[in-house]
Amino acid sequence: MTSAHDSADAKDQTTASVSPEAVLEQLQTIRSSEMFSGASRLVDLLEYIVKENLKDPSRKILAKTIAEEIYGRAPDKDNDSQNIVRVDAGRLRRRLAEFYAGPGRDNPILIHVDPGAYVPRFETNQRAQNAEFTPSELGASTHGAWKRPFTTVVAVFVALFIGFGLGVAFFPGDQTLKPSDLQVEYSGDPKLEAERRARLAKSPSSLQAVTMSDQARNLIFPFVETQQVELSLAMFRQAIKKDSLYFGGYAGASQSLAALAIYLPEGEKKSALLEESRDMVDQAEALSPANSWTQSALSWVFFVEGQTEQAIEHANIAIDLAPTDGNVLDFYAVLMLSAGNFTAAQEASDNNRKRTSGLGRFANKSLFGASSYHLGQYQDSIDALTAATISGDPISAPTLAYLAASHHRLGNAFKSKRHVVELTENWPDFDPQTVLSRLYLNPDQVTDLTRALEESGWSAPTPSNPTTSLED
Repeated sequence: MTSAHDSADAKDQTTASVSPEAVLEQLQTIRSSEMFSGASRLVDLLEYIVKENLKDPSRKILAKTIAEEIYGRAPDKDNDSQNIVRVDAGRLRRRLAEFYAGPGRDNPILIHVDPGAYVPRFETNQRAQNAEFTPSELGASTHGAWKRPFTTVVAVFVALFIGFGLGVAFFPGDQTLKPSDLQVEYSGDPKLEAERRARLAKSPSSLQAVTMSDQARNLIFPFVETQQVELSLAMFRQAIKKDSLYFGGYAGASQSLAALAIYLPEGEKKSALLEESRDMVDQAEALSPANSWTQSALSWVFFVEGQTEQAIEHANIAIDLAPTDGNVLDFYAVLMLSAGNFTAAQEASDNNRKRTSGLGRFANKSLFGASSYHLGQYQDSIDALTAATISGDPISAPTLAYLAASHHRLGNAFKSKRHVVELTENWPDFDPQTVLSRLYLNPDQVTDLTRALEESGWSAPTPSNPTTSLED
């Protein structure tokens, strides 16, 4: 069995086997090619990381360094310059893949920039002249260096077994799978059912990708439950393997990756997650740009990258495309809640609003409750959050936090303290000041909620017992 360490060594050996002269010659070929003629910034980025790597292969190049030295942008508090570098790196990968799949397919040397770092990889072109790139080379990478190995294995196996209960049966090999073997739960969404029939006509494996993605989509919420989000990501990765041309696997994976990234502090792990999230959503956009799920995923990735205006623009497009898609509405409500537009968040999450798509596991009641709290409508908040807990909707520590705070604002001291006790017992490491400050743009939202909890008897985790589960 080949280990990850062995694979890394193989990559290093491949890179080392290519001479610097050959790499520089290939770099010049790329710069002078018609495909890169209108992309000088991408070429400058490629040239910088290639030449720096040739000078010192052990050097780790950071996004902020590229922003300063190539784009001439000074460090900024909001990391906008680093986000630009991440976006350009994703564009560069796709442009290189297109180049080597087309006019550069016969070039003797290939230059790659793998997701997760700004390190070039060089290899000798061993493919035949008419060979095509594999899906992974076209941006469908499913690398997961950021994940803990044990969690990854468990998540994948759980994802496979959960298929039996959620609507699709898995078999040892697609070659023995017949359409009549598939056990698919009816979603109640005519559009989704039509897509499933079309996918089944293509192949059973393609239908599995659609069904698995639909199931995984309902596991992204709540974001703070990272193990559940990791499970959804594992299922999306499996869907991509089933059908690398189905956009939904990439759109969902990008949302899961961004959800995992949003609660992390700035650093290598967050950068790697955002990098892959951007690659995934760009692949979804390339496959199905006018789909509401793609636009919703673009919105979410832009938001986590810190580009709120672009996020709102794509969120509005997603709503226009599918005004009753429950998953699209949930992400729209999260964005509006985070941006402080509580009325829009409340309208999107109103339980009386028609909601379709998927298997109907939506987070709208909790989102409506949080929005109502910030609008001062505390009883509405309590009603919505209580309904969420009773109906089995996605709930988490913030659900109990908002319940406790709403009761406190109404003077219901006993109920407020009871929910604080439940919060402390079930989520002892949860600290809204730490967690929600990475989601909400206005710190006053977090301060108001935290103050209400403290007045109800809640105290923040001690330094010896901090909120670390989101960063492990």
